[in-house]
Amino acid sequence: MQKFFYQLDESDRRIVRKWRLATLGFYGSILAGLVLYTALHWNPEVNYASVDSTAHAKLVGPSGSDGRAPFAP
Repeated sequence: MQKFFYQLDESDRRIVRKWRLATLGFYGSILAGLVLYTALHWNPEVNYASVDSTAHAKLVGPSGSDGRAPFAP
């Protein structure tokens, strides 16, 4: 039969508290993930930052005393 929290002895209460915390953390992280997923996909106009592997650095012009531009080969 199921016992209420106040009916347990002290050693069992410690175990229940630890499992309660672990369960709350597990389901809380799932809920937080779902909220984050929903928040990001709710509005179709939201743009994500991405990296283009073919992008190259733009060279602005010479900046040093040797006349070489930054990122110059």
